[in-house]
Amino acid sequence: MTYVAITEFETRLQWQRRCGALLSGDRASAIPLGGEPGDMAGNWNEGQWNPETLLIGAVEGRTLLAFLEQARALGVEVLFYQSSAVARRVDGPDGLPHYTDLIVRPHVAVRSEREAALARGIFEALPERCFPSSMLRLTPRIEPIIDTWDEHHAAALEEDRRHRQTWRWREGGRASGYEP
Repeated sequence: MTYVAITEFETRLQWQRRCGALLSGDRASAIPLGGEPGDMAGNWNEGQWNPETLLIGAVEGRTLLAFLEQARALGVEVLFYQSSAVARRVDGPDGLPHYTDLIVRPHVAVRSEREAALARGIFEALPERCFPSSMLRLTPRIEPIIDTWDEHHAAALEEDRRHRQTWRWREGGRASGYEP
């Protein structure tokens, strides 16, 4: 019998018209996403994240966590970890963007040469074991819910925006009202 662990992650995104959107997770506070629809050149609002940068940050964060997990398993004492990451996106002739490079540059300090050799081995194995190469082998499935709102719903939403209320989500992903 093969054991398979399944973990589910969920996020919520609320569009805020020209202000961008708020992205929240099941275990984290909201972060602002910026930009205008169709702006693939990266002209984003100050202080707001864009989806591409979040993807690169997710890869960088997953690299950190995968490294720390392996270091702990091998008895490597990590004294310092800092990294940067860069990705190059190309907008192809067909208009479809794709990444040509994604580079994570961790800077790590350990206690000994033996631990340094183990750390190098961990990093050599990570690209095959780490996000996105082992995790992002899928095309997202999009399951939209489309509502039509009458003037009452639209007016309530506009009133909520004026008072900075946030929408509460019902099971199934539908907004049901706001929480004062």
